[in-house]
Amino acid sequence: MEGEKNVKTNYLRLKRTLQLKKQLSFTDLLFLSLEGQAPFLTLLTYATSVILYSLLFSPFLIIVGALIVLVNGLIVYKLSRMYVETGGYYIYALYSLTRRLGLETGWMYIFYSAFYGTAYLIGSTFILHYVLGLNVVTSLLIVFIPSIVFLLSGLKPSARYAEISGISEIILIFIIFVIGIYMAHFHFFNPFVKIPPLNDIALALLFAIGIPTGYGTIIPLSGETINTKDIGKAVLLVIMLGAVIESLGVYGLIDMGIYTHQFSLIFHSQVPILDLLRTNFGIYALVVMVYAAVSDGILSALSFMIGTSRTIYAMAQKDMLPSIFTWLRNNQPILASLLTIFIYGIILVPSILTIKNPFYLFIELGAIAGLANLFVHLSANFSLFFTAIRQIKKRVLSGMGLAGRVFSSILSKISDLTLSSIAIGITLLTLLYSLQSVDKLAENIFMGWIIVGFLYAEIVENYRELKYKDIKNSDDGSEASPS
Repeated sequence: MEGEKNVKTNYLRLKRTLQLKKQLSFTDLLFLSLEGQAPFLTLLTYATSVILYSLLFSPFLIIVGALIVLVNGLIVYKLSRMYVETGGYYIYALYSLTRRLGLETGWMYIFYSAFYGTAYLIGSTFILHYVLGLNVVTSLLIVFIPSIVFLLSGLKPSARYAEISGISEIILIFIIFVIGIYMAHFHFFNPFVKIPPLNDIALALLFAIGIPTGYGTIIPLSGETINTKDIGKAVLLVIMLGAVIESLGVYGLIDMGIYTHQFSLIFHSQVPILDLLRTNFGIYALVVMVYAAVSDGILSALSFMIGTSRTIYAMAQKDMLPSIFTWLRNNQPILASLLTIFIYGIILVPSILTIKNPFYLFIELGAIAGLANLFVHLSANFSLFFTAIRQIKKRVLSGMGLAGRVFSSILSKISDLTLSSIAIGITLLTLLYSLQSVDKLAENIFMGWIIVGFLYAEIVENYRELKYKDIKNSDDGSEASPS
């Protein structure tokens, strides 16, 4: 009897429920999304890639990238107020487009978040390997294991750590900007003195839009947010905050490099910004930089892992993944989290064993993640577009011929149509140019995942149709049989 009671207790701890506990405040969301950007690690990785492709033009391109992201952020701002379930982009597409496109969007979000998260892990791994000379696998475990521990511990401890780390990094990057222009004797270079070729700009933009996209980590957390309107507010604030901080940091470092005659260091170093800082500020500054980079790697990976696990959970809720992934323990989708850890491991282990250069591996993973990011946001843009059309149509039909009411309804939604149309155009154009700029490996992996996703969507939908057909036939048979 006691054994049966224990079994029942354990089952209730690991039970399937319809809703996660609402526990995240606006501050929690802001700093979780900020750590999804990994401000300091981004300065050493994504921002460095932007500099390598666009040189002096890079501070401006970081702002341009942020404006592209901001358009998509406005889309998310509006959609997050319409749909409040856990799942984010997947839920938007599911309700606004079709079930198949919803599944494909969720499928691509898992891909996007996993590759972004692993890219940041590899970025931290590279810093540890380069600066401390640690074995690559050891360096990876130093960053990956704490991320796993935080993921399994729950959202609130992660949010507290993100808040402390985020504030520290904003202050650190601003100090780097101030010291940079001070060492340049307050001379300011002109970013427009030499504009790079269009292909280089496109590739630089692919990395530039990766800088402020950490907000994508909080989109699936609507079901755990105390006030769901905070999702949209946090998204818009963190995009601009992250872009301004990164642009200032890059500008200060380039300014210092030019006017101290060290700019060539950027092209002859494996970690140009890190070496620039070490050359000018010594070993003590380097210790601070390494700590910030490792802390960022842990938290950014954690933020993306949370987004991945919640999307898996939401897809399982709608029978698009096995229902076992909806099971909770201590308000934590434990099996969805374990699957997330497995997915990240599947990407990390073969990658780091195959490609020995962690920085090159980071660029490859970042490029793949950037393409998937554009796809997911393209889906969100279409979600708002068709949602606005349906709402206009509904208002027109309910207007019963009242011209004034119809006209007012159309005006109220015209901004959504305009915004989503602009976002579709910008995102699609950026995606097409980026596909031409990345190497074949990144392109093939991205396209292959899309194809597999559509095949999986067909299988799931066909299975669902057959299942409901069998249930319907069974119900019809029971009604026809004599009592």
